[in-house]
Amino acid sequence: MRRTLSCLLHPPRFDDEEQARIAQIQHLLLVICLAIALGAAGINALLGRSLSTTALLASSGVAFIALLLLYARRLRLSIILLLSLFIALTASLQFIGRGAHDTVTSLYAAVIVIGSLLLNRRAFIAMVAVILLAIAGIVTAEMYGWTRSPYEGEPGDWFDLALILGLTAFASRLLSESLQHSRALARQNAQALEAQAAALRISEERYRILAANLPDSAVLIFDHDLRFVLADGPELAATGYSKEALEGRLLHEAIPSSFVAQVEGNIRAVLSGTRFSAEIPYEDRIYHYHYVPLTDDSGCVKYAMILARNVTEQRRIQAERERLIAELEQKNAELERFTYTVSHDLKSPLITIQGFLGYLEHDLREGNIERMQSDLRRIDAAVRKMERLLNDLLELSRIGRISAAPQRVPFNEIVKEALELLAGRIAARQARISVAPDMPLVCGDRDRLVEVVQNLVDNALKFCDNQHTPHVEIGVINETQGAPIFYVRDNGIGIDPKYHEQIFGLFNKLDPRSEGTGIGLTIVRRIIEVHGGRIWIESTGPGAGATFYFSLPVAPTPTQEVSHDRYDASRASG
Repeated sequence: MRRTLSCLLHPPRFDDEEQARIAQIQHLLLVICLAIALGAAGINALLGRSLSTTALLASSGVAFIALLLLYARRLRLSIILLLSLFIALTASLQFIGRGAHDTVTSLYAAVIVIGSLLLNRRAFIAMVAVILLAIAGIVTAEMYGWTRSPYEGEPGDWFDLALILGLTAFASRLLSESLQHSRALARQNAQALEAQAAALRISEERYRILAANLPDSAVLIFDHDLRFVLADGPELAATGYSKEALEGRLLHEAIPSSFVAQVEGNIRAVLSGTRFSAEIPYEDRIYHYHYVPLTDDSGCVKYAMILARNVTEQRRIQAERERLIAELEQKNAELERFTYTVSHDLKSPLITIQGFLGYLEHDLREGNIERMQSDLRRIDAAVRKMERLLNDLLELSRIGRISAAPQRVPFNEIVKEALELLAGRIAARQARISVAPDMPLVCGDRDRLVEVVQNLVDNALKFCDNQHTPHVEIGVINETQGAPIFYVRDNGIGIDPKYHEQIFGLFNKLDPRSEGTGIGLTIVRRIIEVHGGRIWIESTGPGAGATFYFSLPVAPTPTQEVSHDRYDASRASG
């Protein structure tokens, strides 16, 4: 029972939208009519009005039948039955009342309004004709005294009512059709908006799928207010943001002002129709930005799209490539120098050996022992010179190709070991060596770093002024980006500034008569650079002494790790 009552309180469902609208109105009218008719029948029964009670109960029965027809999905028949009930009830009340002058006549206007909402144009015209005929019958009955009307009816009464109800019908129908037209337009607009929204959702979904599958990238879309319309992509999280934190917010609300200052002008340029690319660092990363204006069908720029791609690693494989190219160019230059040395510096001892072998053969035939001994000494000196030259070249070739595993060691220990190796030369020159205490730890190949200090101190002792006691000072001045700056300072002959870079070149000797092969400072610079540092000299000129500065890392550098990996690989391969 409860379920039945619940069903009666809800209109039946129709697939057609217009039928569903009419059924809802019809259902509401029938429920109201039933409630009013039953209520009025009860009141009339209490007042003893048997005729009115009977009429109202009959009307309730007709309305209930119309309701059942509605639930049976006989919508048109249900409407016709309801409107017929209204017309018949109104005509009956007129007949038993005051005829065409009775106030119930105004119910025709209500029937016309209801009909304009529920009926199509042809059925509505037919209903209006039935109402006019009913009025004509009432006026006729009034003229012949068949009603209880105190007035004498005349055809003019019908004309007046017909005119009023006709105008009412015309206005109601006009308003109804206007409302239906407005509903149709609204429905079309809603469908168009829904289609646009669906297309926008599809477009946005495509953008999101595209953005979510671009490696190391993020896609950002802005409107003309510089508001984030879309923010997505795997790289977004790497910057510490999420699409929920960005979408819907203005640029200056979500991004640090320092970065806004870098990109705001670019975004506004895109919104004006410019398309371009730029590379901008963000924190410890480098991003390549593609700025693309998004236009509508008319060519107007609606949004600005930024495709941000993380190129940090690429810029680093690139920096490393450039470093390797520079290193290769340097080695090619050294190879050219080496070729020249082989053809010149090594050729000279060979010519000496070859020449004195001829002299030795001649002296041997003559039995001149003294000259033979002199020849052998000359040959031995030439051989030793070749040996030193070849050993230095071999040493140079090993640096950067083979390196021991880097270790952290106090720089004072490196200095101490180097000075112990030079103890004989220091004592012979009666040199004074000053070493700063508590110098920092450095990271690298210990033996190579000892070689650096040994070469620099040996170089300082070699080129000291013989009129002064050699004084060599070793210390540290400061740190640059975590790398300490060490120095080796002497009071020697000094170096003219125009030769400051030349002295690090292969086989470059400012004094050809000096001992050595001219490779020592080249080896020093190569060791420093392999460790990720740099070396330079400061000297105001001859007689002013010289200071060699060099930086060393306190932690392993990528260069050291690569060098060590090469060593391991070469050792593993036998």
